[in-house]
Amino acid sequence: MNSAHLGPTRVYGHRGSPRRALENTFESFDRAEAEGADGFELDVRLTSDGEAVVHHDPDLLRGERRVALSSLPLLELRQEPSRRGEFSGEVPTLREVFLRYGGQVSYLVELKPGPSPRPSLLEFRVAALLTQFHLTKKALVLSFSTEILRRIREIEPEVETCLLFDGTAYRPEGQLWPDLPKGCRAIAPQAALASDRLLAEARSAEIPVHVWTVNDPVEAVRFAALGAASVITDVPGEIVPAVRGVSSPPASSPDLSAGAPG
Repeated sequence: MNSAHLGPTRVYGHRGSPRRALENTFESFDRAEAEGADGFELDVRLTSDGEAVVHHDPDLLRGERRVALSSLPLLELRQEPSRRGEFSGEVPTLREVFLRYGGQVSYLVELKPGPSPRPSLLEFRVAALLTQFHLTKKALVLSFSTEILRRIREIEPEVETCLLFDGTAYRPEGQLWPDLPKGCRAIAPQAALASDRLLAEARSAEIPVHVWTVNDPVEAVRFAALGAASVITDVPGEIVPAVRGVSSPPASSPDLSAGAPG
């Protein structure tokens, strides 16, 4: 059983602890871990030479101009730090993240669509790394793209997936979440869409719910009490103590007890 589907509501640092360090860097992840987060939500893209790196935006600052990350090989990407406001840091590879933290934390790994040296290379790279580091039970693969989720499950059926969606996503009439691709058994709605009814219906359907982005402790407590699998937050230091000890409703299935990225 995937660890994201066990126990009380978990807290994931949204790209680490992005209000205290540059998002998606070791410093940000270290801070989230120190603040008590159960794990990290992180974003993965491909460089021009096919390396899986952890970075949210499709481009990054180089001097005074923005350059597409997918146009840079890893060595060139590493020539200068990434910057955002007052923060800066090196863009890590996904391999380096797994080497640093291993199975000590859980991961919500969001796959970002974009240019690729070869079709489905991103999915192959991530599936291979999760398998190599024995993390298929410690990670969920998230995406807004149903095609990405379908492909990674075809490549490695042991990888569990989760569909991200916001208010722009198509949902069939009367349905609170989009249709899920084959093999996907979890959803990650934007917080504004995570109504009491959605949490109740998902729980009845044995579909774990991961809510993003939750920065209000009162809201975090509400989601935990309704049995959310996790809340994803920019401020783990505030959200972790708020949700600890909150009792979620009785589970409809023993496999998803206490409510099960990203």
